[in-house]
Parts: sequence; structure tokens; C-alpha cells
Amino acid sequence: MIVSPTADPAELGRGRLTRWLPVFWQAPPDPAAVVPFSVTERTSPVRFLLGVIFSVKRFTVPAALLAVLWQVGEALVPVVMGVAIDRALATGDAAQLGWWLVVLAGVFLMLSLAFRFAAQLAERATEAVQHRLRATLSRAVLHGDGAGARAPDGGVVSLMTNDVTRLAAVTLTVFPVGEFSGVVFIAVSLLVIHWPLGVVVLAGAPVVVWEMGRLSGRLARDSRVYQTLLAETVGRATDLVAGYRVVKGIGAEAEASRRYRDASRQTLDGAYRNVGLLGRFLTGSASISGVFVAAIAALAGWFAVTGQLSIGGLIAAVGLTQALLPPMRMLAMNAVLAWAAAVASSGRILHALQGTPASAPHQPPAQTPQTPAVPVVELSLASEDAVRIEPGEMVGLVADDRVAAGIAAALLDPHADGDVRISIEGTPGRSLDAYRSTVVVAPHHATLFSGTIADNLTLPAAPARLRDAALRAAACEDFIATAGGIDAEVGEMGNRLSGGQRQRLALARALATDAPALVLHDPTTAVDSVTEQTIASRLREMRHGRSTILITSSPALLSACDRVVDLHGQDNGELDDEGRDGAGGVPHD
Repeated sequence: MIVSPTADPAELGRGRLTRWLPVFWQAPPDPAAVVPFSVTERTSPVRFLLGVIFSVKRFTVPAALLAVLWQVGEALVPVVMGVAIDRALATGDAAQLGWWLVVLAGVFLMLSLAFRFAAQLAERATEAVQHRLRATLSRAVLHGDGAGARAPDGGVVSLMTNDVTRLAAVTLTVFPVGEFSGVVFIAVSLLVIHWPLGVVVLAGAPVVVWEMGRLSGRLARDSRVYQTLLAETVGRATDLVAGYRVVKGIGAEAEASRRYRDASRQTLDGAYRNVGLLGRFLTGSASISGVFVAAIAALAGWFAVTGQLSIGGLIAAVGLTQALLPPMRMLAMNAVLAWAAAVASSGRILHALQGTPASAPHQPPAQTPQTPAVPVVELSLASEDAVRIEPGEMVGLVADDRVAAGIAAALLDPHADGDVRISIEGTPGRSLDAYRSTVVVAPHHATLFSGTIADNLTLPAAPARLRDAALRAAACEDFIATAGGIDAEVGEMGNRLSGGQRQRLALARALATDAPALVLHDPTTAVDSVTEQTIASRLREMRHGRSTILITSSPALLSACDRVVDLHGQDNGELDDEGRDGAGGVPHD
């Protein structure tokens, strides 16, 4: 059956009977801005985990209260049934029977709604925490500033997925709280029905839960080892795929494959060991809780045989005893196992965050020189004189591949060690807090994101007119029209576009930043000559009043520059720093 998109106002795919019911606590369509988690060198994995868990109390507190209502409702069912038997069926009172049936229906309604909304709030809290954790990792690991920043490797994939999922264990403050409350309510109910039963449960339940926690000790230690092995294998696979051309170029396919097989085998062995420990833990915990519940049920039966319990009391006691097993098992599986996995992942994420300047507590920034709207940029090379780019100037740099890549890398990360030094208005780039907002570098190998063309151009505070101007300057209008408009999907990593189309879209994204100083490294190598000439003719207009550095050997792009600096040397017929060729040609416009 085809359902009209307007059939369900909330667009949740609901049927005729439920589509008009109100929907509460729906998440907004766009993720909210978040404040990254702060850690210090003294932060422990457990402390970091607790900080993450209690960071969304606005969701977890009401969810925990609803989880308590759910578990109390589950325990009330056998109590209501026992009371109904004693007061209605045993006496033959039809009015009492009707009344207790209504009460029983109300209990079922309460526990059903409580579980539904508790689960919805817990899921909302989990998504919020995961979003904040990934934002923290993105800022500290992928965009870390300073000498302490580490280049991300394939292991970041595992951190962003597996470890973030395990660490975002906010359900530790929701369902285990309700399950523990259910155990307490059952114990109190048994105490009221027959106090010896209540005493046994109150004394035995903590011992049983403690014994389950003790059994999980080795599993918790092994979980961290296994997660580390898994992350390293995922990282190795990611790095191998990313560097496949280099590996193939040096003929190292066999060695790379052997190393990956060894890592994969170690991870598989770790998985077998971890699953074995998990099985032993579940078997031991189920045996302990099962023996305990069976002993309670046998004790209740003996009290009924000796006349110390009524028929309704026996049914209530047996029902409460059976209701005691699920929360105790869930306590063992939800709380103990989730805690063990979360602590292990917390340690891994904490290791990635500690030591990076982005993860340190926020402090007032040092008084560094403020850069003007369009600053003077100066490049100092070890074997050449400094190259000075004046405000609003478009300068072309001609160099071999090695030097060009070194200049682009130095501009992308002014803290990196190398022969190139960057200064803004005479201040070293590594000393400027506003460097990244002043100098934007578009590397030669740009990456597109899955989604639409518009998604790849959406930038903070970027007006639509600037986006449209950037698309025109990059000569993207032809393939956008062919693809079906700006909302057309580009595919994973832009695989629905050709190489030239991907390069032009990446150039448009760089131009849409309207950066005071923009660095473009070979932005048109995959573009045909006619389109390249069109881009060159539009580039000056797009970047008017802004500084632009073009690292390229393309004659079309160099012809659009105010000045061309040749870093090859001046004895090979190349362009010199005055914009002339070695044969005495005419200076560029």
C-alpha cells in the first residue's frame, strides 16, 4: 500500500488509527550546537564516563522516574491479582471482581506508557550524548591545533563509531535505576505479605547482584583489550584502502596484506576470547539468580502449605518471585556489562583527547595580535627569499610537486615542522588563535561528503548569494543543471560526479568561505582547458578585495594572477618573481 506523504502529519509512517495522536519530545531536524566535553590530564576513565552520563539530566531524570513506574507496575500485577483472588473470587463478590479488574487494567496502562516514554527519552539522551562526543572528537582529533595535535589515522573511525556508542551509556541512569527500584518494591511487597520472605529478599538480593559484578571483573578487563585490537584493525584497513595506490606503486601489496591478516587474526582471537568470557559470565550470573529465585519460590510454597499464607498471598508471592528474576538479570546485563564496555571505551576516547590543546579546559586566550580583515601573508622558505602577499593580491606560486605539497601542508598546519614558515602581519601563524578563520586552504585532493550538492556547500553564516557566486566562479552551472539542481545527490565521496565535476564543486566550496586569505593547490588539474579558462576569468572577480594564493603550474590560472613567483629557479625559462618568462616575455596582467 502506498501511503501519501501527508497522511501522517509527523511523518513517522503511522497508520490510520494512530496518525493523529500527539507526538512528544521529538528531536529537532538539525542537531543543536554543543559545547565539547572538557578533560584534563588528571581525568580518569570512570570520571569521564560519569561526566558523560550525567550531562543530559534533563532527559535522563524524567526517563529514570518513568522507568521506576514501569518496574513498579510490573511488580504490582501479581499483587493486584492476589488481592483480587482473596477479596473477590474467594468471597464471590462480583462488584469487587469488577473493581480489581479495572485496577489491573490501569496498572497495565501505566506500565505500558511509562516504558514507552522512558525508552523514547533514553534514546533522545543517547543521541544527544553521541552527537556531543563526536563533536568533541572532531574538534580535538581532526582539528587539533598546536604542537600536541596528532594527525588522525584510521583508528578514528572506530573511536567515532564503536567507542562513542559504548561510552554514550546514558541508559545506566535510566533502566538500571528502574530495575533496582523494582527489586526494592518486590522486597517490600513480600515483607508486607509475609515478613520472612521480605527479609530473605532484602538480605539476599544485594549479595546476588554483588556476586554478578564480581564475575564480570575479567570480562571488563578483556573488553578493553578486545576493543583496542578491533580499533587497530579497523584503522589498519582504513589506512590500507586510503594508501592503496602508494602501496601498489612501491610493490608492497604482499607485505601490506600479510600485516593486515596478522592484525585481523589477533582481533578474531580476541573476539573469541571475549565471547567466551561473556558466555561464562552470563551462565554464572543466570545460575546464581535462578537458584536465588527458586529458593524464594520454594520458601513461599512451604509457608502456604503450613497455612501461613493465603491462596491469594501464595499467588502474589510466587508472581513477585517470578517478577524478581527479569530485573535482576537486566541489572546484570544492562548495568554490569554496559559499565564494563563503557569504561573501556572511555579510556580509549580519553587517551585520544588528553594532551591536545582542544581538550583542555577553556581559559581566556592570550593577548595575541589581531589580524585585519585582509592581512599581509608572508611565506618564508629555507632556500628562497620570503614571498609577501599584499592584501587583496592574487599571487601564483610555481614549484615542483614536492615543494608545492610542502607549501600547501605548511599553510594548512602552521604548527607542522618543515622548511616553510607562515606569518600573518608579521606574527607567526602558529601564534595566532584566529589563523584558521583567516587563512583557508583548499588541498589538491579535496573530499566531498555524502548528500546533496547544497550539503557540500553549506557553511556557517554563508549567505545564499555567496554560494551561488561560488558555483558560478567554479563553472559548476552546467553539471548542476544536468544533475537535476542543487539538491541532487552526489553519492558517497562524490562518486556520482566525474573527477572534473568533483574538483569544481570542491573549488566552489572553498570560494564560498569568502576567506580573507585563500590558498588553492592545483584546483583545476581534472578540468578541461575550456572550463579551466572560464574559471580563470571568473576567479579574479570572485576574489576581488581578498588575498589569494594559487599554487599551480596552469598557464590559464597564472594568467589571472597579479604576480607569479617561480620557485623552480630563474635559469630554466620559467616565470620569475616579476611575472616575466626567461626569454623576456611580457609581464602578466
